[in-house]
Amino acid sequence: MLKRLKFGCHNMINAMPIVHGMLRNDPAFELVRDTPVALAGKLVSGELDVAIVPSVEYLHHPEYVIASPVCIAAREAVMSVKVYCRKPPSEIRTMALDVRSLTSARLVRIILKKRYGAAPRCTVTGICPDLDHIPEDAVLVIGDEALTIPEDGFTVLDLACEWRAMTGLPFVFALCCCRRGAELGDLPDILAESLASGLANIDNIVGRLADTTSIPRETLERYFASAIHYDLGPDEARGLQRYYSEVVAADMWHEERELEYL
Repeated sequence: MLKRLKFGCHNMINAMPIVHGMLRNDPAFELVRDTPVALAGKLVSGELDVAIVPSVEYLHHPEYVIASPVCIAAREAVMSVKVYCRKPPSEIRTMALDVRSLTSARLVRIILKKRYGAAPRCTVTGICPDLDHIPEDAVLVIGDEALTIPEDGFTVLDLACEWRAMTGLPFVFALCCCRRGAELGDLPDILAESLASGLANIDNIVGRLADTTSIPRETLERYFASAIHYDLGPDEARGLQRYYSEVVAADMWHEERELEYL
């Protein structure tokens, strides 16, 4: 009997088009939903065979390859990865990092240093809707909360916009990775078909989210129409490679990696 594969995907709303066609019991695979950090740990431990993980994880694990071109990326504003600043960015001395973030926790350091000359001392924190409880000069927020936390009283940096201004390239926040030599069967095709189904039914997804979350329908429509895209194309690959170069240049990792596909 063939092994039932375990596929991990994060539990934020931008993953809903990816898993739209997978929300059923399928004998070929088991869908595991969790936070980006948790999925990264489960792929490392072998609890998952393949997963959408923070893109920095590919850099950290030379045994990983890219299993599918399905990704989480942004060409302009991403809307859901923001830095809320109480001071001008050049004056930030302390920053709270969203505990769920791996890729953006490094990206924000790169952006602040290279664009604003700031190198804040960072702490990790859980994020609550009321940022008044977090005393640092700036707060990195990722995911659904960034779509609802008010921006009044803050200077807000959208990290995909900042990256685009710095490099002229898209930013890839999450990648579909597995171990080199993994036998995934039809799973990459199932994943592509699931995403195609999700994108074809985006109005239904938006309507369901508008009814079940506090995110305004207009925000959801704009988010899925113009902020998030899901294909690792040539520009996205260049953006990803540039990110890895910047991580290494900032002494946050010891060597770069070329992109390698299953």
